[in-house]
Amino acid sequence: MSTERVFASPAFVVDRIVVGTIDNNVFVITDSATGDALLIDAADEPANILSMVDGVAVTAVFTTHGHWDHHQAIPTVTDELGVPFMIHVLDAAIAGKDVDVEIEAGTLKIGETTATVALTPGHTPGSVCLILDGVVFTGDTLFPGGPGATRFEHSSFATIIQSIEAELFTLPDTTVVLPGHGESTTIGTERPQLAEWIERGW
Repeated sequence: MSTERVFASPAFVVDRIVVGTIDNNVFVITDSATGDALLIDAADEPANILSMVDGVAVTAVFTTHGHWDHHQAIPTVTDELGVPFMIHVLDAAIAGKDVDVEIEAGTLKIGETTATVALTPGHTPGSVCLILDGVVFTGDTLFPGGPGATRFEHSSFATIIQSIEAELFTLPDTTVVLPGHGESTTIGTERPQLAEWIERGW
């Protein structure tokens, strides 16, 4: 397990490890001014996640959606760090875990860094993306080459396309997309492919 710095700005930095059998990304956003940090998706391998954040002032675990592979390290990580498990209320039943803090659309502070929470249903009813200056954490809503899977009972292809158009493709072209699995892309790279995704239907 090695930690990789995947984004850096004067205000904050983002580090990543990859865990589990389907290569989930676990991100940590650390505010430069205060050292406060937000862990995104405690997916698996709690010991490796705890090692990643050793000495980091994590304040909460932000969960992009309720699918099993994105929160298997809960509650070990939250118990060890003494921080809340955050998820949108619409995905609480899918996750099958008690919610400590309900994620809502709007602003979220990480130290002195202000993030924006966007509700982006489609993959799941309560999928959320976290937008900061220059970067967006998309969970399983947007990947390089298309939207996340919508084959589940609680999924909708039309809805995920609407979410991507309204909440993500309004961001600047240079915005780095950090998805729940795999490598990064940019909004400018993905936006021109929208018509192709709609035509193919996935």
